[in-house]
Amino acid sequence: MRAARSLPRRSWVEATARLAATASTPVSSASLRAFRVLFGLLLLGALLRSWQKGVIEQAFRAPSYHFPYYGLAFVRSPGVYTYALYALLGVLALGLAFGRATRVCAGLFCLLFSYLHFVDETFYLNHYYLVSLLSGLLALLPSQVAGAPELVPRWVLWLFRFQFGVVYFFGGVAKLKSDWLGAAEPLRTWLAASTELPLLGGLFTTAWGPFVFSWLAAFYDLSIPFALCSRRARPYAYLAVLAFHALTARLFNIGLFPYLMMVGSLLFLAPDWPARLRSLWHKRREPGAHASASASASGVHATLRPRVYVPVALYVLLQLLLPLRRLAYPGNVLWSEQGYRFSWHVMLMEKSGSAEFRVVDRATKQSRLVDPRSILTRSQTKAMATQPDMILAFAHELAARERAFGRDAAVYADVFVALNGRAPARLIAPHVDLAHEQDSFANKRWILPAPP
Repeated sequence: MRAARSLPRRSWVEATARLAATASTPVSSASLRAFRVLFGLLLLGALLRSWQKGVIEQAFRAPSYHFPYYGLAFVRSPGVYTYALYALLGVLALGLAFGRATRVCAGLFCLLFSYLHFVDETFYLNHYYLVSLLSGLLALLPSQVAGAPELVPRWVLWLFRFQFGVVYFFGGVAKLKSDWLGAAEPLRTWLAASTELPLLGGLFTTAWGPFVFSWLAAFYDLSIPFALCSRRARPYAYLAVLAFHALTARLFNIGLFPYLMMVGSLLFLAPDWPARLRSLWHKRREPGAHASASASASGVHATLRPRVYVPVALYVLLQLLLPLRRLAYPGNVLWSEQGYRFSWHVMLMEKSGSAEFRVVDRATKQSRLVDPRSILTRSQTKAMATQPDMILAFAHELAARERAFGRDAAVYADVFVALNGRAPARLIAPHVDLAHEQDSFANKRWILPAPP
C-alpha cells in the first residue's frame, strides 16, 4: 500500500525533473536576437511618432493635474524634462536594436518608460503595459548560455512565448461577453465607419457581418497561441497573425499594438528561423550551421536552479492572476472597470460619459457646480467621465483645492455613461460624498449597477 501511494509522488518528481531538463536545454538565440532588434526599432518608431503628434505636450506639460494610479500618487510629471527623457528613450531603443549593452538599455528603458506611463491614468494602454513587461524581461533574463553566445536556455524562449500567449488568451476570454458575442458591440459601431474598405467594407453594413467578425476575433484570440505552439499548424497560424493584425491596424487607430504582436509572434517559430531565412535568401544552405549549433549545445549545460525557477514561477503566477482579479468584483467589468486595467481587455467597449461635480461647503452649506473642463484637458475630461476611480480622484482633488482656501467641502458627482450602444445611465450614486470615500482594492459600493 505504501508503494502504491508513493507512485504518484514518484511520477510527479520524475515529470518535474524531465520538464526542468527540457527547460534547461540550450537552443539557438537567433529568434530572441531578431525579436530584440525588431522590438527596439518598433519602440524607436513609436517614440518618434508620439513626439511628432504632440503627445509630450498633451500628456505631460498641458495638464495642471495628473490622475494618479492607486498607490503611485508620488509619481510626478517631469514637465519640460519629458523631451529629454523621450530622447534618452530613443537612444536606449537604438541600443536594443543594435545590440549595444542590451541588458542595460532594456533595464533603463523599462524604468523610464514605466515611469512616464505611471504619471497619468488617462493614457493607460495595454500595449504600454506590454512594452514595460517585455523590456523588463529583456533586462532580467539571461541572453545567452555561459560560454555559448549563440545559445540561450529554452525556458527563456518559453517565458517570452508565455507572455504573448497570455495577451492573446485573456484577450479572448474577455470577449466571451454578451455585448461582444450576442450584440456584436462595439465592433458593429466601429465597422460601420469603415465601409469604404475594399472587399470587406460591404460586409460591415450587413446584419450578420459584425457577428461573423466578432466571433472570429474571439476564436482567433483564444486559439492562436496554441496554434502557434503546434509545429504543423505554426506556418498557417503565423499567416493568420499577419492577416489579423494587418486588418486591425488598417481599421482601428490602435498604434503600436498590432505591430508588436506580429513581431512577438515570431518567437513561436523555430528558434533558428533567422538562420534558415538567410539560407533561403542566399539560395543555399549555410554549410554546417545546424551541425555546429548542435555540437555546441551538446557540450553546454544550463541547469535550471531554484534561484531561477522560483522567481520565474512567481512571475508566471502573477500574470495569470492579474487578469482573473476582475472575478472578485460584482457586475459588468466594462461598466465599473474594477479589475479592468492590466487584464488584457483589448478593444471591448465604446464608452462615453458626462460628469458634473457639486462642491458643498460643510460649514455654510453653500454649493457650487464645477465643470471638469475648467481644470482638466480634453483627453482627461473624456477619460475621467467614464472611469469611477478617476472620478473619485478628481473629487479628492476638488476637496484638496477647497482645503487650500481653508474650506472643508463635500464633493458629489452626477455622472451619466453610455456603454456599447446603450442609452446613458447614471454611473455614480449622486448622494455619496466622494471626498470621504477612499480608493482601495475593495468593491466600490457607490458605483451603481450596469444597465441591462
